[in-house]
Amino acid sequence: MGKSTEEKLFRYIKAGKLHRVRSLFKKYKPSYLTTIVDCKGRSALHASCLLGNDAIMRLLLKNGADVGVKDSDGNTALHFALKYATETSRISAFNDLIVPLLNLCSRQVLDMKNSDGKTARECLSQLKRAYYQRREEAEALRKRQWRTEMEEMSKQEEELEWQRKLQFEAGQEDFCKYSEEDYHESAHESYDEWVERIVRERRQKKASSQRKQQKEAERKRYERQEEARKRTKELEQEHEAYMTRISIERQKLKLAASQTEYETQCQIVFDSGSRTDLSFTDIPWPGELGDATEMINLIVKWSEMISEEEGRKKFLKEQQVRWHPDKFLQKCGNRLYTGDKEGIIEQVKKLSQEINSLLD
Repeated sequence: MGKSTEEKLFRYIKAGKLHRVRSLFKKYKPSYLTTIVDCKGRSALHASCLLGNDAIMRLLLKNGADVGVKDSDGNTALHFALKYATETSRISAFNDLIVPLLNLCSRQVLDMKNSDGKTARECLSQLKRAYYQRREEAEALRKRQWRTEMEEMSKQEEELEWQRKLQFEAGQEDFCKYSEEDYHESAHESYDEWVERIVRERRQKKASSQRKQQKEAERKRYERQEEARKRTKELEQEHEAYMTRISIERQKLKLAASQTEYETQCQIVFDSGSRTDLSFTDIPWPGELGDATEMINLIVKWSEMISEEEGRKKFLKEQQVRWHPDKFLQKCGNRLYTGDKEGIIEQVKKLSQEINSLLD
């Protein structure tokens, strides 16, 4: 049955059938499905990222898929997601496929090397360079199209000028078709005067037509320039928005990494039962050493990363229990270094007071 289930899972992912994958999760335990690998050591999360299927990827992450698992070539799911985004050059792939993985990846996962010696962090930098190059190529293409249009318009204007000259010459030849009596119909206008008037009128019409065409050409040129400036501004705004999103995601990743490191140190110090004497710097304070206000600000930022209100309250209550002076002394009181004990207890009391104030 295991082999049949494996074949179904990877076939559904390859076909992009999200509802079929959901049905497997209803039938089997998530811990079983998320640990299935193929002959190359690739998990279901690897396959969904390799194919760029963000919907199935999010379903797997929701059911506990491990982002740190490596295949036989040393690639994590993030390696494949970055490869897909680089090859397709789709900006939407970054938000839909890569950001959910980055939110769950620790610093260690980002620095894991595959068999080619590349880390996910290096692939991420390569993807950014590809996005910048794509923007520059689009701008260069727009400039080439604009120059081509201008050259085509210049050719059309030259052709139109030659047609006018030919029409004028043809009109001059038509003068000889009239008889001498026709030229003397007007008693007050001689033949020379009549020719001069006709030529003058033709010149005036030609000059008026040229002015109109020049104005029309200038209007179109101005419209194209305005459109080019507008498009350039839109591209600049898109780039600025993209850089803003990248900055926000970096801050979230940095916060997530600091929280993971904090929780790990708390487990080591508070829950391991180690008998090693603890100095002031050995205590897993939230963030860098500083006053209690700076620590509580970092705890607030960690809580804001949790979307549900109940989840945020639960996180803050856990910190309240963890840093309660009595609870702290029960766990670590007999392990505190004598020279730092008084300062440690004082800092714990301040931090506990700040957390209590926050919850109140």
